[in-house]
Amino acid sequence: MTLLNQRILIIGGSTGMGLAAAQTLAARGAEVLVAGRSREKLDTALTHIRGKAAGYTVDFTDAASLADLFGQVGQIDHLVLAAAQDPAWGPFAEVKVSALRHAMDHKLLGYWGSLQAALPHLRRDGSVVLLTGAASRFALPGSAGLAAVNGGIVAMAHTLARELAPLRVNVVSPGLIDTPVYDAMPAEAKAGMFAGTAEKLLVGRTGVAEDIAPAIAFLIENGFATDMVLDLDGGAR
Repeated sequence: MTLLNQRILIIGGSTGMGLAAAQTLAARGAEVLVAGRSREKLDTALTHIRGKAAGYTVDFTDAASLADLFGQVGQIDHLVLAAAQDPAWGPFAEVKVSALRHAMDHKLLGYWGSLQAALPHLRRDGSVVLLTGAASRFALPGSAGLAAVNGGIVAMAHTLARELAPLRVNVVSPGLIDTPVYDAMPAEAKAGMFAGTAEKLLVGRTGVAEDIAPAIAFLIENGFATDMVLDLDGGAR
């Protein structure tokens, strides 16, 4: 399948893996529509995308905001959901239910609402790619909150691949990827976490957003790919 002139909406496309995907897809001829909360970040992102691209503000936790987004965007061929904020990190005994509820709202339920809003605008035999996280794919102490949120997305995707066919539904499950989501950490703590993880991985390093973007493009381009979970974790599993 060629991506030439395919219209692809990426919610969460202004930074990190979403932006890397936008760059890759635009370079392959797609018309890329990136959506996110911050107009400033969207405008900056657009300067890094070569090809057809446009930016839209959206709060994917708000149904009215999603309706407004799709009213502006119109018909699309493919949808990529890459947005997430404030994961519920920490030991199980210390993670408050309110923190988990917030994480659910800002990923699992955000994905749910986004896809529901997108359905009337999605090409019937198009595709959806959902970004999750490796914590849902293997047991990592201190990540039960992430496992609950991302595991829910994986389980949902398996069912939706059948229920929404011939629309194709796939998942990319990244391991530890160096993206701006970790910039809020103290520099020393971040460096230690990444170095410690890299030592345990078969590839000897942690990931970057550019490792994930080609996998997203593959799942969109390959019309025979559905109900798949691609684990890109450097061999962590």
